[in-house]
Amino acid sequence: MPIKRDIILLCTLATTVAGGGFAREAAARVTADAELGYVGYEAEANGKKVVSAHSFQQRYSLIYQNSGLFYDGRIGSYDVNLGYEWGSFNTKIKNPSDPTDSGSNANPSISAGHLLYRGEVVLDPLELPLKIKAYSYDMNRLAFTKDSTGPVSVGGTLVGPGLTTDLQDGVSINTGVTMLFGVKNGLTNGYNAIFQHIPLVMLDYRDELRKDTKSTSPIDTRLRRLAFVSLNKRDNWFHFRTTRFDDHLNPTQSFTESQFQLGTIDHLLTRRWIDMTNWLKISTDGQFTKHTTADAVRTFESYDFNLFAVAERRSWDARTFTTFTRRKDNDGLTLERTIPVYVKGVLNGDTDWKGTLYARDQKVSRPDGSESLMNDRNGSLRVDMFKRAPFTLGTFTKVEHSESNGAKILSFEGGVETASTRRFSRDYTLSASYNVKYFDAANGQADNSTYLNQNAAARLTYAPSTTMRIEAEENVSTGSGNNPRVYSNQSIVINGGLTGNTGVGSAFDHNDANVNEYLRSVTTLAGYWTPLPRLKVSTALSEDILTQPGMPSDSVTAVRGDIDYSVSDVTVRVRGNYRYRSQGGQVTDFFDGQGVVEYKPNSHLETSLYYIYSFGHDTPTTRTEVVDIRQRVSYSFFSTRGLARKLLEISEEYDYNRTQNFGMTVSTPTSTQRLTLGARYYPLRSLFVGGNARFSLLEPNSVTEQVYNASIGVTFSKLQASLDYSYGKRDGNDNRIEKRISANVKKIF
Repeated sequence: MPIKRDIILLCTLATTVAGGGFAREAAARVTADAELGYVGYEAEANGKKVVSAHSFQQRYSLIYQNSGLFYDGRIGSYDVNLGYEWGSFNTKIKNPSDPTDSGSNANPSISAGHLLYRGEVVLDPLELPLKIKAYSYDMNRLAFTKDSTGPVSVGGTLVGPGLTTDLQDGVSINTGVTMLFGVKNGLTNGYNAIFQHIPLVMLDYRDELRKDTKSTSPIDTRLRRLAFVSLNKRDNWFHFRTTRFDDHLNPTQSFTESQFQLGTIDHLLTRRWIDMTNWLKISTDGQFTKHTTADAVRTFESYDFNLFAVAERRSWDARTFTTFTRRKDNDGLTLERTIPVYVKGVLNGDTDWKGTLYARDQKVSRPDGSESLMNDRNGSLRVDMFKRAPFTLGTFTKVEHSESNGAKILSFEGGVETASTRRFSRDYTLSASYNVKYFDAANGQADNSTYLNQNAAARLTYAPSTTMRIEAEENVSTGSGNNPRVYSNQSIVINGGLTGNTGVGSAFDHNDANVNEYLRSVTTLAGYWTPLPRLKVSTALSEDILTQPGMPSDSVTAVRGDIDYSVSDVTVRVRGNYRYRSQGGQVTDFFDGQGVVEYKPNSHLETSLYYIYSFGHDTPTTRTEVVDIRQRVSYSFFSTRGLARKLLEISEEYDYNRTQNFGMTVSTPTSTQRLTLGARYYPLRSLFVGGNARFSLLEPNSVTEQVYNASIGVTFSKLQASLDYSYGKRDGNDNRIEKRISANVKKIF
């Protein structure tokens, strides 16, 4: 391949230059590794052998590495890696009971290898305004995939086959060169005056090749980028970028793209700011993009212009980030303009303010002559006063007008807030707020609606001591009129408190944002207690009542409790939630709790307990119950002679899971109990011998499972080897028996 030849020449050039005598501080070395693995697996069901498989994999690599400096770094540096990696696997999977089944009979086998290399040369003469960096590398290492086909798809395995069934290899070549020419810091020769008149120029080329056609998920793509950047005057930069992407397996994804950009974006794509005065600075740029594909739907041309400005004075500052886009594609011509303005200031030590102005317009002209118009205008102003008084006062107002294809909505929001400060009390904190939202929506002359939202909230916090805090909050919201529903704003949201939640328990939330007239009251009482520095206890009770004309009252009661305790050797976390919902005589309730207890008194003993318990009605007619418990204990023995090292580790783990559904009829519960006992012995620092046994009971039908495992291995800095044997047996259901043996060796040279 041409790219590989170029890179080999590049690496050879760097090596030759290094060996020519004008490189210093070189560090050369050769590394290699070899890896072998074997797996044999058999399975029987009801006395018949259903799987007979074995797999062998191997991988070898050899890499030469060298790096150094040219003339002690006064000219540049180099880094060279050159090697080769090869790997293969051969797997045979048979089902003696059904030799014609293609799903359980397979013989995957792949052999692949490729060149590994990395060549990088940096030429950076200290006395010249020039820097060149050229590189090319493909250090993509191959990887094996296990159990992507074959017996793993049959299900119900006890020990897991662990058969190699795929190999990801192929080439991943990254090639590039970057040249930067212009004045740089540190020049000390007498030519500086000449260099100052040379514009800064950067040329960057990148080529990324990805190809792996032997894998089950093949890829064959190439991406090429070329960028030219020059500094015209001061911080005014010119950019030209061209990109070509070729997908040889899926040509519809191929594209070419050209971009021209002019403005205050430097060669590192960092925005520069121009100081117009000592308090005003701006940054602006424009860009043209042409994106071409074989599919006309994804072909487009786009003009983008940005004008950013920041003004900063002693008592106020303002910012704007204006953008304009013109895009022509298969859908037509789209014009979009966005003008946001953010201002804030300080009147005195007690009063500050902030405001925003926002305008967005979008016009789409379609090929058939039709047009689509969308725009949004909004503004807001907030003033916070009396910051050093016993009570603060905040006021805010918002106005918004939006239009979408003839549908218009005018929105207004205003409110007042107050909160106490430490000048009022050190033990009590009071806060209250009231805000109102008004919506006037129109869709032509046939569908007009007005809607009013009101919300009042009060909050009291009492802290009798540094270890206790009690909070009470009342929130009342109403809606009246006809909800515009399909209309949307960017700033003022309809029924903001009824937008809904996600996650566990969302069925017990009032999350219908499309209601018309309603009255909602949310009362919350919470307490927080810290009797010890590492112990935190909290609880909360809330009552959420929603009433609507012509509909039954809907109330949700929620109770929550949390306990957190942590010391050097004990950690306890307990969470509990209970929700009760009553709606028109129908009742649903649900409890879920979880906890973690960890005990680590020393380096020898580690214990943990984790549980989840939940029960309740998903619907008024169905109920579920879930129990999940996991417990683990491990104890380690250490050597008392010489350096401390682990001699023996024994462990015990117990898992219990139970699920049952209650509906019109009570379902049979399904449960799993597993007890695992294990040990690992280290007769030598780098040698281990281990084994474990797992006993399981599965309900219904009282199915029992037994799995035994034994392993031995050595772990040195440059050698790892292991031998593992597993045996599994299931009594009941299919009376399955599985046997697996695996051996792995890896040597690093």
